[in-house]
Amino acid sequence: MAGHGASLLLLLGLMPALLQAVRINSKGREVLYLAKGDSVKLGCPYVLDPEDNGPQGLGIEWIQITPERTGPEKVFLSYHDHHVDYGSGSGLQDRVAFVQSDPSQYDASISLANVQESDTGTYQCRVKKNTIAVHEVIVTVQEKPAVPQCWFEGELVEGSSLLLRCYSRGGASPLAYQWAKLADSYSGGHLPSGTIQGRAPGDLLIRSLTKVHSGVYQCRVTNRVGYSVCQLNINLAPRGRQAGIIVGSILGSLLLLSLLGLLIWALICRYRQKECQPACSDCRSSTGGTMTRGCNVCAHHGYSPHGISYMQCQHGDGDERAAALICNDGLRHQVACPAL
Repeated sequence: MAGHGASLLLLLGLMPALLQAVRINSKGREVLYLAKGDSVKLGCPYVLDPEDNGPQGLGIEWIQITPERTGPEKVFLSYHDHHVDYGSGSGLQDRVAFVQSDPSQYDASISLANVQESDTGTYQCRVKKNTIAVHEVIVTVQEKPAVPQCWFEGELVEGSSLLLRCYSRGGASPLAYQWAKLADSYSGGHLPSGTIQGRAPGDLLIRSLTKVHSGVYQCRVTNRVGYSVCQLNINLAPRGRQAGIIVGSILGSLLLLSLLGLLIWALICRYRQKECQPACSDCRSSTGGTMTRGCNVCAHHGYSPHGISYMQCQHGDGDERAAALICNDGLRHQVACPAL
């Protein structure tokens, strides 16, 4: 009986050493937020007590626990007696590996490449010797913000209001928007005076534009896993230059209209000249060839109350002779011009 009690006391004395034979050097549970497509290292370094040194009998298992997965736990990566085994059915086989070529050298960490949203879950590292040590890493994979669009609404006129707008069409919520002016004295996310947050999350309102507001503005959209940016260049012209631009625009428009009017007038004159050439010829014929001076100006009068069309010829000396063409029943009759 005394021998049995001594053995029990010896066993109780050895239990603390056995319970601490395997220890994982990590502070509690890790929580990681990863962007889709990233690569990550899931750490699991461990130590063995002196009496447990040596790779014999050492076992390492990595298990993925997801809300969608039910049933018994599935090991997607393991190590035992210098042999690495890749499990099946987890979808991680082609993207996971031990960081160390020999995991028995006190490091059971793994690398996971090209993470996807379906990889979200809890990952357990189990190191087995005389006891079992467990370490958990909670992984959340999300999509980082899509590249945002930047634009402004309003006029680049001194004293007016200008609304800078920024919007990202993709990315895991919540999205946070931040404007910064990338200038000499306004770096590091600072903004000049006169700027306030607009109604929408990505809006920035400049209430009264001045020269100090000119420069490059950057909108940064962030979430837990990444960020994206876009930029706007705000160039505010001086007041005198603005007036010159306005006056120049008005003068340019007037000049264009004047040229257009001259072109139309020239086309009308050319058309009328071609129309009057036959009338001048008729006037010369009616005088019996006594007209020695050519017609300088010819005009056609379209007024014909009874099928009569009047034509006029003006000679170089200012005298005026007229010919009347009377059209009845499709026949054309010419009345001779008075003699010179």
